[in-house]
Amino acid sequence: MNITAITSHKRSSQYIWCVNHYGPNNQLKDFVKCCIIAMINNYTLIIPPLFPHHAQKHKGIQLFDHFYDLKQLRHALNFITFDQFISKPKINSNKMMIDCYLQQIELVAARVWYPRNTLISIQRYYKINIDFHHFKNLSRNFHMSELFNKSNDCSSIFLHIHYTTFRQFFLFPNIYIKQIFEHLYRTPLIQRMTSQLIKQLPQLVIGKNHSQTNLNTLAVIHMRIGDHIVMNISMYIKQILYLLNNGVHFTHLHIMCPLLNSADIKQLTDNLPIVFTTSQHLLPHVNFVLDSYLFDVLEQEIAYQAPIFIASPWTTYSATVLMQKVYQEQGTVYVLSTKKNNHPLLVTKQNVKYFE
Repeated sequence: MNITAITSHKRSSQYIWCVNHYGPNNQLKDFVKCCIIAMINNYTLIIPPLFPHHAQKHKGIQLFDHFYDLKQLRHALNFITFDQFISKPKINSNKMMIDCYLQQIELVAARVWYPRNTLISIQRYYKINIDFHHFKNLSRNFHMSELFNKSNDCSSIFLHIHYTTFRQFFLFPNIYIKQIFEHLYRTPLIQRMTSQLIKQLPQLVIGKNHSQTNLNTLAVIHMRIGDHIVMNISMYIKQILYLLNNGVHFTHLHIMCPLLNSADIKQLTDNLPIVFTTSQHLLPHVNFVLDSYLFDVLEQEIAYQAPIFIASPWTTYSATVLMQKVYQEQGTVYVLSTKKNNHPLLVTKQNVKYFE
Protein backbone atom coordinates (compact mmCIF):
# COMPACT_ATOMS: atom_id res chain seq x y z
CA MET A 1 0.00 0.00 0.00
CA ASN A 2 1.27 3.45 -0.87
CA ILE A 3 0.37 6.23 1.56
CA THR A 4 1.51 9.39 -0.15
CA ALA A 5 2.85 12.21 1.96
CA ILE A 6 1.65 15.73 1.28
CA THR A 7 4.49 17.92 0.10
CA SER A 8 4.32 21.11 2.12
CA HIS A 9 6.18 24.01 3.63
CA LYS A 10 4.14 23.90 6.83
CA ARG A 11 5.66 25.44 9.91
CA SER A 12 7.24 22.80 12.13
CA SER A 13 5.65 24.66 15.08
CA GLN A 14 2.18 23.41 14.17
CA TYR A 15 1.20 21.20 17.09
CA ILE A 16 -1.40 18.43 17.04
CA TRP A 17 -3.15 16.72 19.96
CA CYS A 18 -5.52 13.87 19.09
CA VAL A 19 -8.43 12.42 21.02
CA ASN A 20 -8.01 8.71 21.74
CA HIS A 21 -10.81 6.17 22.20
CA TYR A 22 -11.73 3.13 24.31
CA GLY A 23 -9.20 1.02 26.25
CA PRO A 24 -5.43 1.50 26.49
CA ASN A 25 -4.45 -0.44 23.36
CA ASN A 26 -7.22 1.09 21.28
CA GLN A 27 -5.86 4.42 22.51
CA LEU A 28 -2.39 3.33 21.43
CA LYS A 29 -3.76 2.51 17.97
CA ASP A 30 -5.28 6.00 17.85
CA PHE A 31 -1.92 7.36 18.99
CA VAL A 32 -0.15 5.58 16.12
CA LYS A 33 -2.75 6.99 13.71
CA CYS A 34 -2.04 10.47 15.06
CA CYS A 35 1.69 9.88 14.64
CA ILE A 36 1.10 9.05 10.98
CA ILE A 37 -1.06 12.15 10.50
CA ALA A 38 1.71 14.25 12.08
CA MET A 39 4.41 12.64 9.93
CA ILE A 40 2.47 13.13 6.69
CA ASN A 41 1.51 16.76 7.42
CA ASN A 42 4.73 17.81 9.15
CA TYR A 43 3.00 18.56 12.45
CA THR A 44 4.71 18.31 15.82
CA LEU A 45 2.85 15.71 17.85
CA ILE A 46 1.77 16.46 21.40
CA ILE A 47 2.28 13.26 23.40
CA PRO A 48 -1.11 12.54 24.99
CA PRO A 49 -1.87 10.84 28.28
CA LEU A 50 -3.38 7.36 28.29
CA PHE A 51 -6.58 6.68 30.16
CA PRO A 52 -7.36 3.50 32.11
CA HIS A 53 -9.93 1.15 30.68
CA HIS A 54 -13.43 2.05 31.86
CA ALA A 55 -13.68 -1.34 33.64
CA GLN A 56 -10.55 -0.80 35.70
CA LYS A 57 -10.69 0.68 39.17
CA HIS A 58 -7.71 2.95 38.56
CA LYS A 59 -8.91 6.41 37.48
CA GLY A 60 -7.27 9.58 36.23
CA ILE A 61 -4.58 9.72 33.58
CA GLN A 62 -1.53 7.60 32.85
CA LEU A 63 1.46 9.54 31.56
CA PHE A 64 2.73 8.08 28.31
CA ASP A 65 6.39 8.31 29.27
CA HIS A 66 5.79 6.20 32.40
CA PHE A 67 5.31 3.24 30.07
CA TYR A 68 6.98 4.02 26.74
CA ASP A 69 10.52 5.18 26.02
CA LEU A 70 10.38 8.66 24.50
CA LYS A 71 14.11 8.66 23.72
CA GLN A 72 13.52 5.76 21.33
CA LEU A 73 10.34 7.24 19.88
CA ARG A 74 12.13 10.48 19.02
CA HIS A 75 13.96 8.58 16.26
CA ALA A 76 10.59 8.16 14.50
CA LEU A 77 8.93 11.59 14.62
CA ASN A 78 8.91 15.10 16.04
CA PHE A 79 6.97 15.56 19.26
CA ILE A 80 6.78 17.46 22.52
CA THR A 81 5.40 16.27 25.83
CA PHE A 82 2.25 17.77 27.25
CA ASP A 83 4.30 19.40 30.02
CA GLN A 84 6.38 21.14 27.37
CA PHE A 85 3.27 22.20 25.47
CA ILE A 86 1.50 23.79 28.44
CA SER A 87 4.68 25.62 29.44
CA LYS A 88 4.31 27.75 26.31
CA PRO A 89 2.85 31.27 26.70
CA LYS A 90 -0.73 31.33 27.99
CA ILE A 91 -3.34 34.06 28.37
CA ASN A 92 -2.64 33.88 32.07
CA SER A 93 -1.17 31.35 34.43
CA ASN A 94 -4.40 29.31 34.47
CA LYS A 95 -5.74 29.52 30.92
CA MET A 96 -4.32 27.94 27.77
CA MET A 97 -5.75 28.55 24.30
CA ILE A 98 -5.55 25.98 21.52
CA ASP A 99 -5.99 27.51 18.10
CA CYS A 100 -8.29 25.03 16.32
CA TYR A 101 -10.70 22.32 17.40
CA LEU A 102 -11.14 20.08 14.32
CA GLN A 103 -13.69 17.29 14.40
CA GLN A 104 -15.86 15.08 12.23
CA ILE A 105 -19.05 16.38 13.78
CA GLU A 106 -21.30 14.03 11.82
CA LEU A 107 -19.43 10.93 13.02
CA VAL A 108 -18.31 11.85 16.53
CA ALA A 109 -21.46 13.56 17.81
CA ALA A 110 -22.33 10.43 19.80
CA ARG A 111 -18.79 10.15 21.18
CA VAL A 112 -18.45 13.48 22.96
CA TRP A 113 -17.50 11.64 26.16
CA TYR A 114 -13.99 11.03 24.84
CA PRO A 115 -12.90 14.63 24.17
CA ARG A 116 -14.77 15.77 27.28
CA ASN A 117 -13.01 13.20 29.45
CA THR A 118 -9.68 14.10 27.84
CA LEU A 119 -10.08 17.82 28.45
CA ILE A 120 -11.55 17.54 31.95
CA SER A 121 -8.87 15.08 33.10
CA ILE A 122 -6.04 17.18 31.69
CA GLN A 123 -7.42 20.41 33.18
CA ARG A 124 -7.75 18.80 36.60
CA TYR A 125 -4.31 17.21 36.48
CA TYR A 126 -2.48 20.37 35.35
CA LYS A 127 -4.82 22.84 37.12
CA ILE A 128 -5.44 24.83 33.95
CA ASN A 129 -8.39 25.86 31.78
CA ILE A 130 -8.32 25.02 28.07
CA ASP A 131 -10.28 26.90 25.42
CA PHE A 132 -10.27 27.19 21.62
CA HIS A 133 -10.10 30.08 19.18
CA HIS A 134 -11.75 28.30 16.25
CA PHE A 135 -14.01 25.29 15.65
CA LYS A 136 -13.87 23.57 12.26
CA ASN A 137 -15.75 20.59 10.85
CA LEU A 138 -14.23 17.80 8.81
CA SER A 139 -16.43 15.89 6.38
CA ARG A 140 -17.56 12.30 6.94
CA ASN A 141 -15.15 10.86 4.36
CA PHE A 142 -12.48 13.51 4.46
CA HIS A 143 -9.07 13.00 2.88
CA MET A 144 -5.74 14.10 4.29
CA SER A 145 -5.73 17.10 1.97
CA GLU A 146 -8.87 18.46 3.69
CA LEU A 147 -7.19 18.25 7.08
CA PHE A 148 -4.09 19.86 5.58
CA ASN A 149 -6.05 22.77 4.12
CA LYS A 150 -8.33 23.40 7.09
CA SER A 151 -5.43 23.33 9.52
CA ASN A 152 -3.16 25.54 7.43
CA ASP A 153 -3.72 28.64 9.57
CA CYS A 154 -3.81 26.76 12.90
CA SER A 155 -0.78 26.97 15.16
CA SER A 156 -2.17 24.22 17.41
CA ILE A 157 -4.82 21.58 16.71
CA PHE A 158 -7.11 19.50 18.89
CA LEU A 159 -8.28 16.72 16.57
CA HIS A 160 -11.24 14.42 17.12
CA ILE A 161 -11.90 12.00 14.29
CA HIS A 162 -13.83 8.75 14.29
CA TYR A 163 -12.01 5.65 15.51
CA THR A 164 -12.37 3.98 12.09
CA THR A 165 -11.13 6.97 10.07
CA PHE A 166 -7.89 6.18 8.21
CA ARG A 167 -8.39 2.50 8.97
CA GLN A 168 -6.29 1.80 5.87
CA PHE A 169 -3.14 2.77 7.79
CA PHE A 170 -3.35 -0.55 9.65
CA LEU A 171 -4.39 -2.97 6.91
CA PHE A 172 -1.09 -3.19 5.01
CA PRO A 173 2.61 -2.77 5.80
CA ASN A 174 3.70 0.83 5.16
CA ILE A 175 6.67 3.08 5.87
CA TYR A 176 4.94 5.05 8.62
CA ILE A 177 3.80 2.04 10.65
CA LYS A 178 7.27 0.55 10.21
CA GLN A 179 9.03 3.69 11.43
CA ILE A 180 6.82 4.04 14.51
CA PHE A 181 6.90 0.41 15.65
CA GLU A 182 10.63 0.10 15.06
CA HIS A 183 11.02 2.71 17.81
CA LEU A 184 8.10 1.95 20.15
CA TYR A 185 9.71 0.44 23.26
CA ARG A 186 8.56 0.23 26.84
CA THR A 187 10.75 1.99 29.38
CA PRO A 188 14.01 0.39 30.56
CA LEU A 189 12.52 -0.01 34.05
CA ILE A 190 9.53 -1.96 32.71
CA GLN A 191 11.90 -4.08 30.63
CA ARG A 192 13.96 -4.94 33.73
CA MET A 193 10.90 -5.67 35.88
CA THR A 194 9.57 -7.95 33.16
CA SER A 195 12.77 -9.92 32.80
CA GLN A 196 12.55 -10.69 36.52
CA LEU A 197 8.93 -11.82 36.17
CA ILE A 198 9.88 -14.14 33.31
CA LYS A 199 12.40 -15.84 35.61
CA GLN A 200 9.57 -16.59 38.05
CA LEU A 201 7.33 -18.34 35.52
CA PRO A 202 8.99 -21.83 35.65
CA GLN A 203 8.29 -21.91 39.39
CA LEU A 204 4.56 -21.34 38.84
CA VAL A 205 3.75 -23.79 36.05
CA ILE A 206 0.91 -26.28 36.17
CA GLY A 207 -0.18 -29.04 33.80
CA LYS A 208 1.03 -32.41 32.55
CA ASN A 209 4.67 -33.47 32.97
CA HIS A 210 4.91 -30.95 35.78
CA SER A 211 8.63 -30.26 36.06
CA GLN A 212 10.74 -27.15 36.31
CA THR A 213 13.75 -28.69 34.58
CA ASN A 214 14.72 -27.55 31.09
CA LEU A 215 11.97 -24.95 30.84
CA ASN A 216 14.14 -22.76 28.66
CA THR A 217 11.93 -21.76 25.71
CA LEU A 218 8.91 -19.66 26.58
CA ALA A 219 5.95 -19.05 24.32
CA VAL A 220 3.23 -16.56 25.20
CA ILE A 221 -0.32 -16.71 23.88
CA HIS A 222 -3.00 -14.06 24.21
CA MET A 223 -6.51 -15.48 24.63
CA ARG A 224 -9.38 -13.04 24.27
CA ILE A 225 -12.32 -14.50 26.13
CA GLY A 226 -14.63 -13.21 28.83
CA ASP A 227 -15.36 -9.59 27.91
CA HIS A 228 -15.25 -10.38 24.19
CA ILE A 229 -14.87 -13.91 22.85
CA VAL A 230 -12.66 -14.07 19.78
CA MET A 231 -12.84 -17.89 19.78
CA ASN A 232 -13.58 -20.58 22.35
CA ILE A 233 -11.00 -22.42 24.44
CA SER A 234 -11.21 -25.53 22.26
CA MET A 235 -10.15 -23.56 19.17
CA TYR A 236 -7.24 -22.03 21.04
CA ILE A 237 -6.12 -25.50 22.19
CA LYS A 238 -6.45 -26.93 18.68
CA GLN A 239 -4.16 -24.27 17.23
CA ILE A 240 -1.59 -24.59 20.03
CA LEU A 241 -1.46 -28.33 19.34
CA TYR A 242 -1.07 -27.64 15.62
CA LEU A 243 2.02 -25.53 16.30
CA LEU A 244 3.53 -28.14 18.63
CA ASN A 245 2.85 -30.97 16.17
CA ASN A 246 4.37 -29.04 13.28
CA GLY A 247 7.80 -28.33 14.65
CA VAL A 248 7.32 -25.14 16.67
CA HIS A 249 9.36 -25.81 19.80
CA PHE A 250 8.62 -24.31 23.20
CA THR A 251 8.93 -25.86 26.64
CA HIS A 252 6.35 -23.84 28.56
CA LEU A 253 3.50 -21.51 27.76
CA HIS A 254 2.24 -18.36 29.43
CA ILE A 255 -1.42 -17.59 28.76
CA MET A 256 -2.35 -13.92 28.88
CA CYS A 257 -6.00 -13.91 29.87
CA PRO A 258 -7.26 -12.58 33.22
CA LEU A 259 -10.76 -13.99 32.71
CA LEU A 260 -10.11 -17.75 32.56
CA ASN A 261 -12.33 -19.68 34.95
CA SER A 262 -11.64 -23.00 36.68
CA ALA A 263 -13.36 -24.98 33.90
CA ASP A 264 -11.17 -23.26 31.30
CA ILE A 265 -8.00 -24.06 33.23
CA LYS A 266 -9.06 -27.71 33.65
CA GLN A 267 -9.69 -27.95 29.90
CA LEU A 268 -6.25 -26.52 29.21
CA THR A 269 -4.62 -28.88 31.74
CA ASP A 270 -6.36 -31.92 30.28
CA ASN A 271 -5.49 -31.14 26.67
CA LEU A 272 -2.10 -29.42 26.58
CA PRO A 273 0.97 -31.68 26.62
CA ILE A 274 3.17 -28.94 28.09
CA VAL A 275 3.13 -26.99 31.33
CA PHE A 276 1.77 -23.48 31.46
CA THR A 277 1.04 -20.45 33.55
CA THR A 278 -1.79 -17.94 33.28
CA SER A 279 -2.37 -14.33 34.25
CA GLN A 280 -4.17 -15.60 37.36
CA HIS A 281 -1.09 -17.56 38.47
CA LEU A 282 1.22 -14.60 38.06
CA LEU A 283 -0.95 -11.76 39.39
CA PRO A 284 -0.97 -12.80 43.09
CA HIS A 285 2.83 -12.60 43.10
CA VAL A 286 2.87 -8.97 41.95
CA ASN A 287 -0.48 -7.36 42.76
CA PHE A 288 0.80 -5.96 46.06
CA VAL A 289 3.02 -3.57 44.08
CA LEU A 290 1.27 -3.32 40.68
CA ASP A 291 -2.15 -1.99 39.77
CA SER A 292 -4.06 -3.79 37.01
CA TYR A 293 -3.01 -1.24 34.37
CA LEU A 294 0.70 -1.72 35.00
CA PHE A 295 0.25 -5.49 35.18
CA ASP A 296 -1.28 -5.44 31.68
CA VAL A 297 1.72 -3.48 30.40
CA LEU A 298 4.17 -5.90 32.02
CA GLU A 299 2.36 -8.90 30.58
CA GLN A 300 2.65 -7.38 27.13
CA GLU A 301 6.35 -6.94 27.73
CA ILE A 302 6.57 -10.62 28.76
CA ALA A 303 5.09 -11.46 25.35
CA TYR A 304 7.54 -9.08 23.70
CA GLN A 305 10.58 -10.62 25.40
CA ALA A 306 9.49 -14.23 24.89
CA PRO A 307 11.02 -16.11 21.94
CA ILE A 308 7.54 -16.95 20.60
CA PHE A 309 4.31 -14.94 20.67
CA ILE A 310 0.97 -16.35 19.55
CA ALA A 311 -1.46 -13.49 18.93
CA SER A 312 -5.22 -13.38 18.82
CA PRO A 313 -6.86 -11.56 15.90
CA TRP A 314 -9.48 -8.88 16.48
CA THR A 315 -7.71 -7.41 19.49
CA THR A 316 -5.45 -4.39 19.75
CA TYR A 317 -3.87 -5.88 22.89
CA SER A 318 -2.27 -8.58 20.74
CA ALA A 319 -1.67 -6.21 17.84
CA THR A 320 0.54 -3.89 19.91
CA VAL A 321 2.94 -6.73 20.78
CA LEU A 322 2.74 -8.31 17.33
CA MET A 323 3.73 -5.09 15.55
CA GLN A 324 6.59 -4.41 17.98
CA LYS A 325 8.05 -7.90 17.72
CA VAL A 326 7.86 -8.11 13.94
CA TYR A 327 9.31 -4.68 13.19
CA GLN A 328 11.97 -4.97 15.89
CA GLU A 329 12.81 -8.56 14.84
CA GLN A 330 12.19 -9.80 18.38
CA GLY A 331 11.49 -13.53 18.14
CA THR A 332 8.81 -15.38 16.19
CA VAL A 333 5.16 -14.34 15.88
CA TYR A 334 2.08 -16.28 14.86
CA VAL A 335 -1.48 -15.02 14.62
CA LEU A 336 -4.34 -17.43 15.23
CA SER A 337 -7.26 -17.93 12.89
CA THR A 338 -10.92 -17.69 13.86
CA LYS A 339 -11.90 -19.92 10.94
CA LYS A 340 -12.61 -23.50 11.88
CA ASN A 341 -10.19 -25.34 9.59
CA ASN A 342 -7.46 -22.71 9.30
CA HIS A 343 -4.09 -22.78 11.03
CA PRO A 344 -1.94 -20.13 12.74
CA LEU A 345 -0.16 -17.80 10.35
CA LEU A 346 3.53 -16.94 10.64
CA VAL A 347 3.74 -13.14 10.66
CA THR A 348 6.58 -11.41 8.80
CA LYS A 349 7.38 -7.88 7.69
CA GLN A 350 5.78 -8.72 4.36
CA ASN A 351 2.34 -9.56 5.76
CA VAL A 352 2.25 -7.76 9.11
CA LYS A 353 -0.85 -5.71 9.94
CA TYR A 354 -3.54 -5.29 12.59
CA PHE A 355 -5.20 -8.65 11.95
CA GLU A 356 -9.01 -8.57 11.80
